[in-house]
Amino acid sequence: MKTGHDVAIIEVGPRDGLQNVTAFVETAQKVSLIRRLAASGLKEIQAGAFVSPRSIPQFRDMNEVIAGIIALPKVRFSVLVPNLQGAREAVKSGIEKLIFFFSLSESHNLNNVHQTKEASLKGLEVIRRNFSTETPIELCVALATVFGCPFEGYMTTDHILKDIHKIANMGVKEISLCDTVGFANPRLVEEITAACLKDFPEVTFAVHFHNTRGLGLANALRAYDVGIRRFDAAVGGLGGCPFAPGASGNIATEDLVFMFNEMGIPTGIDLDSLLNVSGYLKEILPGVILSSAVYQAGLPQAQISGPKCGAPGGNPPFPTHRDW
Repeated sequence: MKTGHDVAIIEVGPRDGLQNVTAFVETAQKVSLIRRLAASGLKEIQAGAFVSPRSIPQFRDMNEVIAGIIALPKVRFSVLVPNLQGAREAVKSGIEKLIFFFSLSESHNLNNVHQTKEASLKGLEVIRRNFSTETPIELCVALATVFGCPFEGYMTTDHILKDIHKIANMGVKEISLCDTVGFANPRLVEEITAACLKDFPEVTFAVHFHNTRGLGLANALRAYDVGIRRFDAAVGGLGGCPFAPGASGNIATEDLVFMFNEMGIPTGIDLDSLLNVSGYLKEILPGVILSSAVYQAGLPQAQISGPKCGAPGGNPPFPTHRDW
């Protein structure tokens, strides 16, 4: 196991999490949520999406939200954009990183964004052409169903690499490999991420895992061991996919931070502060169930009363990464 290297955790809760919440979250609450996330040490946050209010009413206040957070120091904000219009509105608001989303699966793309993969690739090229390399705008592709599709099943690694080749040829330097409905397993993650890193050394890859079938953290750990250093996660485990009804959402940021911190892999994120953010989520989203295991269980040293680990009458000391 490789240890000792920093990882970057990208918080996607304000975007991927809130987009699935039916009730409108007030603008001030969105701003407060993002500010609290930034205060916990998160350095990159997906703040929302510049999409049609008819498609996702939750983000009808994006300009006001961005105005309330854009001045925060040492935080990189990104937003999802579906087309050139959304990209232009995002850049006008002050955003400097755009996330363009489409699927490897033709069936999923048609159901999710209502267009063919070819049309999505053309839309990506239009956005890329309109923001030249001389501008500070970054363009990242979030590639859905990389680890399996609810309509078409698993993709071959060759199929995945061919589509990534098309994206990389456009000059895109960052791609997020998304496990859209939680089909991934550690062996599959190793095969796909290792092939991507080998064939596209000029591209920075991130991973986006859902915990639908309980393998989210195992998949993240395997990706780390292969060489991935960028991980999407959502506070409280918010999120999900409309094609996996009732399933839990993204990997919980708290759980991912806890795992890496306990292994001695620096994240730069304060877990106590992050758990307080989860508590704030419970206040503003009273009907939403948080799937974070760490939030439900609490921190071993900070929140459990009675004899501490290693104390007389307590349990044996919890092993640190140095004992493994």
